[in-house]
Order: sequence, then structure tokens, then C-alpha cells
Amino acid sequence: MNIAFFSESYKPYLSGVTNSIETLKNGLEELGHKTLVFSPNYPGAPAVPGVYRFPSIPATYPGYRITIPVPGMYFNKLKENQINLIHSHSPYQLGLLSMRYAKKLKIPFVFTMHTILSKYMHYVPLIPRKLSIKLMDQYIKWFSNRCNCVIVPTDKVAQIMHSIGIKTRIEIVPTGIDLNLAKKANPFGIRKKHGIPEDAKLLIFVGRLAKEKNIQFLLDSFKIIQEKEKHTFLIIAATGPLENELKRASPKNVVFAGRIPYPKVLDYYAASDIFIFSSLSETQALVLVEAMALGIPQVAVDAEGVSDIIKNGVTGYLTAPSRELFSAKIIELMKDELLHEKMSRSSGEIAKAIYSKEVFAHKIEQIYKSVI
Repeated sequence: MNIAFFSESYKPYLSGVTNSIETLKNGLEELGHKTLVFSPNYPGAPAVPGVYRFPSIPATYPGYRITIPVPGMYFNKLKENQINLIHSHSPYQLGLLSMRYAKKLKIPFVFTMHTILSKYMHYVPLIPRKLSIKLMDQYIKWFSNRCNCVIVPTDKVAQIMHSIGIKTRIEIVPTGIDLNLAKKANPFGIRKKHGIPEDAKLLIFVGRLAKEKNIQFLLDSFKIIQEKEKHTFLIIAATGPLENELKRASPKNVVFAGRIPYPKVLDYYAASDIFIFSSLSETQALVLVEAMALGIPQVAVDAEGVSDIIKNGVTGYLTAPSRELFSAKIIELMKDELLHEKMSRSSGEIAKAIYSKEVFAHKIEQIYKSVI
């Protein structure tokens, strides 16, 4: 098959969506399929065969670009490559444009819902929040019901999609990762680089420093942990709009490592003992899958999407949004070495069985074949 991906998020922009697309692209190509990627242009982005860039302008969100979907741009490229199916990873500018292209070419159109978009309406300040959420839900309903298939990463996201009136076919396919990259992760030098003692317990968070990630909850919980376990550090491998504010509010032994490109960030997982996560709005937190693949137990707030990944009491713990309960489970894992080892082993086994690149690509391939 010849497949075209359209996405507002792609390299060099760092995000879970970017990593998901790249993993799927590589997995499909290993199965013998051809893929093209259409995405916004980023300043300094290198020319890459098979990747085509649309003009773009800076967005208010740091690093993100707003695509200018020039009508007709690259349409002939789709015809020349005899594209069999278009897979959009965005419902916005490129999603609408690629939907029109699929209709003109009379080929199937598939959409992946990577993000619960109504949870991000605080980035639209000029419209009252309740109204903006309602409008977004109505738009996603309209867009999705014009697709041949909508792919979601977890059962809870499928439930949300059904609840807002989406009638089109929905398939649940957990996003995979390249386990070979996880095997190559090297923790050597990470702790030394950031002044973290080798014998200290190290917690890690990877993600965006943004409101929806609930980072202040992590910092407050870490203060409780430090009162009982002083020889503990927290490394935050992330950047985002709240970075300066969070740095000012952080207690001692918190290290802000900044933006770590993929797959280098896997070295940071490998250097850590426990992955902690407090986001309240996830479709599928790919960082949790990455932690599992590295054998790092996870402690997270029980929230949409998260509870579909973490196996409570098996690969880690899910807690209520209570700093006391959250910190207590982290301390329990730090103190009980046998429990930590058991959860580490279970995490690796489940990642291999469910979240490998090969499993991911094969499931998507079957969906493509069925809609074609």
C-alpha cells in the first residue's frame, strides 16, 4: 500500500504525536508499505525524502507552528505516488485539506484522535470555556463522522467519542514504541551530568510543562516525599509555557533537564527508578509506555487514558488526586526493593506483548486493508 500521513505535529517538533507517527511510519515500511508525510515547515527543518512541508507561522504555544493549508498544494504528489489511503493525525488545517484530497481521489480517509481536544480549551482565552468545549465537541463529531474510520489509543477515548455522537467506525489501537530503541538506552553519565548522586532514589517526569499536565501537583507531592526520604531527586525532562513559574515554585533536589530529543530521552528513563505522572487529560500517555518498555514502575493519578495503560498493582500504582496518597505509593515503591523489581519485570513484559512497534503497525495495516 501507498499511504499518506498528514499531521500538524511532526519532526523536528517534539511531541507524543510526532513519536507515534514516526513509529508507525517505520513499522509500516518494515511491512513493505510506502509512506509519505505532509506536515508544516519548521525553521531549520532539514529536507528529508518522503516528507513534504506546508508553509507555517509561529503559534502562541512554544515551538508549535500553525499550518497554512495552501489549496491544491502537493495534490499531484499524491496522484504521482498512487496513494491508496490518507491517514490524518489532525482534525485541523491539514485534516480538512487531506479530507478534501481523499474525496477528490476517491480513496479512504482515516483519522487518529491523539488528544482529547476539549481538555485544551484554556488555550482559547477569548471564548468562554463551556462554550469552547461544546463547540470543539461538535466540530470533532462533524469531522469524525466524515471519516471511514477513527482510530483511538484507549477504550476510554472510544467511550468519549461515542458520547459526543460519533457514529462512524471506531477502532482501539494502543500506540506502540520501538522496543529496540528502549534496549539501547544508556543511563551512563546522566546522573553525573545533573549532579545527582548514584545512590539517590531518582523520580522522573517526561512531558510538557503546561497547565493540563498538573505539574504543581508533582512538586507538592515531592515536598511530602522529601520530608520522609531526603536522599531523593526528581528530574523533569521537559519544557513548556509554565517552565519559569514551576522553577520558582520547585523545592530542592528538583532538576529541570530541559527538552531532551527522542530517543536520547530514553537514557533519562534508564537512569531513573520511578516514573511519576499527574496529568488529568490524556488519550494515551505515550511516556507511560516508554517507562514500561524501560522497566520503570509508574505512579500516576488515575485519569482518563492513564488507567488504560498502567496496570494498578502490577506495573505501578494509580491513585486518587491526593498528594498524600500519591506520595505514599512512591515511598512504598522506593522502600520495597522486591516490589520494585516485580513491577519492573511486569512492565517490560507487558510493553513487549502490547506496545511494540510491530504489533502497532500490524493492527493499523489490518484497518487500512479493511477500509480499502
